[in-house]
Amino acid sequence: MESVRRQISYSKLGKVAEVFSGLAHPTRIEILEILECGKVFSVGEILSEITAIDPSLLTHHLTKMKHLGILKSYKEGRNVYYQLAMPEITAVLDCIQDCKIKI
Repeated sequence: MESVRRQISYSKLGKVAEVFSGLAHPTRIEILEILECGKVFSVGEILSEITAIDPSLLTHHLTKMKHLGILKSYKEGRNVYYQLAMPEITAVLDCIQDCKIKI
């Protein structure tokens, strides 16, 4: 019987697990949905799209996602702007949605 297992190195498996861990929060998935259009958004613009979140908590989520390499940012004056550093990650969200996971 031929193996159908993907050949992912152990070190890469750790990174994959970290990225999945970084996505394991509804707010982070919502951030991805906002940024998946490919545009650059300021923290204030992201905040206006997400209801009922404290700005410091949003910053925490953005920082975690940036640290994992999911997002990238730059500062212009007093504003910080974010965009996807890993646009392929949206395919993971599409796959999950296509799988019709029962909640």
